[in-house]
Amino acid sequence: MRKSLLAMAALMGISTLPAHAWRVNIDKESYADIFFGAQIVGTAQGKRTNADHNATNFAAQLVSIGASGHVNKLVYFGIVAESTNPGLRSAFVTRDAFVGLKFADEFRVQAGAMRIPFSRITLTSSYNFLIPTQDNRGIYGVGLLIDPIDGLSVRGDAGERNRDAGIVVWGNVAEGMLKYYLGVTDGRYDRRTSPFGANAKDNLAYTIRLQFTPTMLGFKGETGYSLADTYLGKQNVLTLGVGYRAVKAQTTGLTRDYSKTAKLWTVDMLYEQKFGDIVPNLQVGYIDAKDVAYRYDSATRVVSYGKATQIYAQGQLLYDQVVGFGKPALAIRWEQNKNKDLSTFDTGTGGTTVGTAQPKNTRVGVFAHYYIKGQDAKISFGVDTVNRNSDSKGANGKNFADFTLYLQTKF
Repeated sequence: MRKSLLAMAALMGISTLPAHAWRVNIDKESYADIFFGAQIVGTAQGKRTNADHNATNFAAQLVSIGASGHVNKLVYFGIVAESTNPGLRSAFVTRDAFVGLKFADEFRVQAGAMRIPFSRITLTSSYNFLIPTQDNRGIYGVGLLIDPIDGLSVRGDAGERNRDAGIVVWGNVAEGMLKYYLGVTDGRYDRRTSPFGANAKDNLAYTIRLQFTPTMLGFKGETGYSLADTYLGKQNVLTLGVGYRAVKAQTTGLTRDYSKTAKLWTVDMLYEQKFGDIVPNLQVGYIDAKDVAYRYDSATRVVSYGKATQIYAQGQLLYDQVVGFGKPALAIRWEQNKNKDLSTFDTGTGGTTVGTAQPKNTRVGVFAHYYIKGQDAKISFGVDTVNRNSDSKGANGKNFADFTLYLQTKF
């Protein structure tokens, strides 16, 4: 009877359950944690081009519903549905849906749609970003052909570019001193979603990531599948990570069509340690992507591909005491993106290659945070500035600044 009541309460809105009711217990081994989240944004947007206009926009940037839990000691699962369309009638899309087998802390097998285990960015939820606008690809306006934080996922839009479908083997050795991920997934050029047509060959993506934490020095390993930009002083972290991802692109299977292997690699580091009431945080990283095909014209047999890099540094200072009804913090992020377009023209008689320089964009974000209840209730206000410091500035836009008020809740 109790199982039936719990299930009914879960469907009708768990508010009828007592404390800790968001966890639905089925028996001693089976449970599900229910999750809701929302990010509400108001932005005063600067002009992207000389012909553009200033604008003020309000949006539900992200709305999430999900659940995770265990069936027994061996089997676990996770499901997340999200809406990232700022429209009032946007539909929910399944972002994560996976089943895992935990044979040991050192060896787990996870299958389904999940975060790409490539970089800290692809493994971090936007609910935990230091700069809440970080994953907004559109902030650059025109000129950013390839986003270097794009993990070559099946689709590559803002909501799904850090997800892919397949199998990931991962685990923690020595309580997180060493962490590893090995993934085989569909990748960008999966036959079902390839931009190269129905005759495209099917090529899988292969991903490896390793992380090292000096736990012998008192730092705590990041033992979960996903990562975080900050742990808000709850644990001291020093982690060095490296990642590599590759997937071969094939257009229609003809001899002279584009068939290079897109390759990405990254190195990143996170340091956070609590000193009394002050919690400093520093993260740095570099991402390199090359031979990434992004367009194919079947009429002219033109394949466009290119390369991109991003180098970034960010940090936060958190005052770990309540001031009023929350804890204040100041965060800053600097990043520089470089893109280069290399187009291979192939008419069946041979190919020629040309290179076209794309803008070198430098972006700085500064945000003041007020953590009312950690990441579960947060108010942020800040500015993003983008400097198009390249010769093609005039053709691809102008320097601009956006001011953003951001409200987040999840429970």
